[in-house]
Amino acid sequence: MRMKISLGGDRIAALLFLGFVLIYGWGGTQLTASLQGDVIGPAFFPRLLTALGILLGILLFVQGAPSAKKDGDREEGSDITALVPAAMLLAYALVFETLGFLLATPLFLVIAFRYLGHPSWAGILGYSAVVTAVVFGLFHYLLDIRLPLGPLARFFQG
Repeated sequence: MRMKISLGGDRIAALLFLGFVLIYGWGGTQLTASLQGDVIGPAFFPRLLTALGILLGILLFVQGAPSAKKDGDREEGSDITALVPAAMLLAYALVFETLGFLLATPLFLVIAFRYLGHPSWAGILGYSAVVTAVVFGLFHYLLDIRLPLGPLARFFQG
């Protein structure tokens, strides 16, 4: 008995996602603690995100089996549109250092929400601003982890 695995757009996207997560995880292993008493350490969050990403990637790969649509027709370009989220994440990673967290993240979120079909521009802008502010506040002030600020760095020099 031979099992045939078809690599449709969903599975290719899952493999690309797994590759990205593994590279991210490898980068996270390169972080070292600056203090000996640091319980969590700087590699904790990358390891946690890598483990969750691998689990998600495997689930996406397993569930991403191409199947015929219930009504029997298949949309044109559906294989390519499955790769758009991976391309958006890659673009975000590439501009993250240059633009900084406070510019790159809301830009990414606005594009992602719009791509995912959120109907209201006011909602998109509001959600993007709130998510960016909460995550920045959590990392910058509560966890004391400095995110790249890009051109906005001069406003945070104290």
